[in-house]
Amino acid sequence: MNRRTHNIHERFLRHIWSKQYLISKLHVTDGRPLRVLNVGQLNSDGGPDFCNAKIKINGVTYTGDVEIHRTMIEWLQYQHQEDPRYNKVILHVVLENTSNDPNTIVLSGRQIPVLVLSQFLSESIHTIWQKAILDERTLKSATIICYNKNNMIGVDAIDRWLNKLAIERLELKLRRFDERLKHLAHERRMTIQEWQRLYGERALEGEQDEIPPPLHELTQKDFSRKDLWNQILYEGIMEGLGFSKNREPFLKLAQNVTLKQIEDYRIQESDGKLEALLFGVAGLIPKITAVKEKESRCYVRQLTHDWKLLRSSFHSEILHTADWQFFPTRPSNFPTLRIAAACAIINKFLWADLFRRIIQLLKTDRPATDKERDLFKFFSIETNNFWKQHYNFDKSVSKSVTALGNARVRDLIINAVLPVVLLYARIFKDKAVREGALDVYQSLPASEDNTITRLMENQLLKGRLKMHNANQQQAVIQLYKFYCTESRCSECEINASII
Repeated sequence: MNRRTHNIHERFLRHIWSKQYLISKLHVTDGRPLRVLNVGQLNSDGGPDFCNAKIKINGVTYTGDVEIHRTMIEWLQYQHQEDPRYNKVILHVVLENTSNDPNTIVLSGRQIPVLVLSQFLSESIHTIWQKAILDERTLKSATIICYNKNNMIGVDAIDRWLNKLAIERLELKLRRFDERLKHLAHERRMTIQEWQRLYGERALEGEQDEIPPPLHELTQKDFSRKDLWNQILYEGIMEGLGFSKNREPFLKLAQNVTLKQIEDYRIQESDGKLEALLFGVAGLIPKITAVKEKESRCYVRQLTHDWKLLRSSFHSEILHTADWQFFPTRPSNFPTLRIAAACAIINKFLWADLFRRIIQLLKTDRPATDKERDLFKFFSIETNNFWKQHYNFDKSVSKSVTALGNARVRDLIINAVLPVVLLYARIFKDKAVREGALDVYQSLPASEDNTITRLMENQLLKGRLKMHNANQQQAVIQLYKFYCTESRCSECEINASII
């Protein structure tokens, strides 16, 4: 790698690819002509840099992923040839190459064509760099459509609209849990019913008896089983533990290892087998030879032993290490630490009757702040000693590790607990539970701000209204995602006030 290549960041190369600062006639290193039909979507998580790209090489169209490096050797340095996430790569884009560069091979053994950017840049690196800076400034200065028109809108009008949007966002979450609950209830009904048929002469083809009846409408009785509510809340909490990077694998883990299965394994509250089961199904137990620290080796050895005993009787899908994202995430959000937290929460479902206690709490006539405080206490958990000093299976850290902080608990309450509880209140027509849940929703303090909330604070609220609670934060996220970015101004009450 020469000095010039070394100093160029991959982020700049990704920008060149996404903006296609290239000449029209391209070809890969073996001489075949290349045409870019779609650069794909930038992937900010682990795995290839761009997903769902579409290219044409020598007249043949390919759809898949694109990986970008400074040089070809970096493919081997980052061990992409051993990572199944790169099996769908259709093009390796590099800035420069040399005559003795190795071929780009994925885990499946397929060789990947290579595009060398330096041969096809439309302008000099310096000129493209200046354009990239302008592109970045333009992106940062992006505004909502009404930015220059909403200055005269009154605080009351904004507040009324945000209150509606907060409920609208909560309703979207509720509907999602409703669909899952109905799916589980239908599954439950089908497993306890057997298709009855009279023995004797075989029915003729096409007889009415052979046509299965339509699914009956579900009733309150179908939804009255506590295990259904425990499972959907468990799935919602697990998805929330995945934060933004690992939501999907955590949800898969919850659906692959259900609370019912854990009960069937007769795993006790203090039994380390629960951790072995979750880490084993997650595909995250490392090889003992890969662990250097003595304490970690002992812990991994025990996990491996327990998982080996459980594995023979476990028949659901096993996830792969590549399904999980460790970088770029904070150590406190590492899936290993979150799975340790999940084990403690599962014990609360199985041994402390978590869902029933939440319902009972919200039915009381105590102040919303008291209910909120006790909800947080329900999620005050203790992991085993190993996870009090580790974020992963590698070396320990000197400071004590918190598996589940208040910010994450708040998100779990907003995104899982309250929607599930409100769904319960709706199905069983429990007014007290509904009012208790809404009171807590409107009193929860605001979470840490993010890109969307900061943008809306600067471009809509403009100091006229402060986001003091989670209810308002959820409202501006709903406004931005479902109205501003979708150009649904005609349906927005702020735009109506402007007009």
